[in-house]
Amino acid sequence: MAAIRTAAARILAEGGWTALNTNLVARRAGVSVGSVYEYFPDKTAILDAILDQHLADGEALIAGYASLLDQTDHLEGAVELLVDGFIALHQGDPRLHRVLSSEVPLTPGQRERVHALRSAVIGLLGDRLQGQVPAPALAATLLVDVADAVTHRWFVDEAGVPAPPDILAAELRRVLQAYLADLTSAHRS
Repeated sequence: MAAIRTAAARILAEGGWTALNTNLVARRAGVSVGSVYEYFPDKTAILDAILDQHLADGEALIAGYASLLDQTDHLEGAVELLVDGFIALHQGDPRLHRVLSSEVPLTPGQRERVHALRSAVIGLLGDRLQGQVPAPALAATLLVDVADAVTHRWFVDEAGVPAPPDILAAELRRVLQAYLADLTSAHRS
């Protein structure tokens, strides 16, 4: 089953949703079409397995982020974790991420999982910002959405990566930390 899912993910990454079909998946996985149908009744079921794994990877990343955030005693460290987390999320397989985020149909349950991932990160960061900035939930939402949008565009956009990930990380940290510094200064005033 993993070989089928892996082959299908490669096909999606290379050719998009329209390129995915069970015959090609079977050939790439080195199995018969009957074996594909033994595990997956159609290409949508294969896609569901790929999305489930992709979302599970994101959920594991969030769990790791939560653990590290608890150990961080300053906001700069929280921003570093946020940026590093979004880079890790998008850098892993950018072509597949692009297809999954822009071409494939998501079920309501999958949309809810995506929303829950975003909400979890915002909640964790918002809790960390309590008492340090005005409107911590708003600040957390802006920080998360900016980090996500920039890293998504950087790695997933078909135009490619304009600079290496370490440069992106440094520049994005600078932007987000300047925003936080301004907020903390306004909060103290």
